[in-house]
Amino acid sequence: MGNGIDYSAVQRYFELAGAGSSSAASYMAHDQNLPAAAIRYRFAVELKTIGDWLDAVPADGAVLDVGCGAGAWTALFAQRFGRVIGIEGSESMVTAAKDRTQDLENVEILQGDVRQDLPDGPFALVFLGGLCMYLNDDDVVTLLTSLKERCRPDAAIVLRESTVPERSRQAEGEYQAVYRTVAEYQQLFRRVGFSDVQLRRNLGYTSMEIAIELVEMRRRWLPFLPASSQWLGALTWWPLRLTAPLSFRRLPRALDRLNVPWPGLQNHFFRLSV
Repeated sequence: MGNGIDYSAVQRYFELAGAGSSSAASYMAHDQNLPAAAIRYRFAVELKTIGDWLDAVPADGAVLDVGCGAGAWTALFAQRFGRVIGIEGSESMVTAAKDRTQDLENVEILQGDVRQDLPDGPFALVFLGGLCMYLNDDDVVTLLTSLKERCRPDAAIVLRESTVPERSRQAEGEYQAVYRTVAEYQQLFRRVGFSDVQLRRNLGYTSMEIAIELVEMRRRWLPFLPASSQWLGALTWWPLRLTAPLSFRRLPRALDRLNVPWPGLQNHFFRLSV
């Protein structure tokens, strides 16, 4: 599976990306010039996808947001739960998360390496919003084991991870990540002892990934157009958004039934019962 991630390269990438638009970089929307509305749409769909999982968390419970990025989920959790701690390795992302949550008294943002700097629990909910794709297999197992030890007996660990339909693959170079299959993630979960695992497809991510892949196609096929353009990014997003029942829901499901792997990257939420 994934064992070749260079953590220093991951750190460098997010420090540089976060120095621009931290919110867009946190949602990987910065390279394609997609409008802020694309990020808001994805977030809203994701929240709806796991809304009942969050409803099951006690309102007075403590939440740990691991790899909190620019703090979008951290801020949401703070509005719903008693205490929230976000931990993030990138200094620029930590700054953005602190700015976002500065008026929320029940939030603490920490900068640290999640492999060794986790705060003590117990937590009612642990959330990992796209972190394991930047970790090698053994480090995923070690991290989940450490998180499990910091959870209440009735807690849940929720992960949101980019996936591929078959055969894991790794992005190398400046941007490094490992894209595992759902089955490979489930194998990692079993190594930690998780047997009660729920799975949901993240169509919010799919919507943005469709737009991202169309931008990349335009750059390849129409090289005479500007590669970086806010106007072209918006022109890609809004027709898709205005036809969302077709473009973001029916089309992906139809392609799934036909075993057509497009967009190439998928995303899933996993709920691990402690």
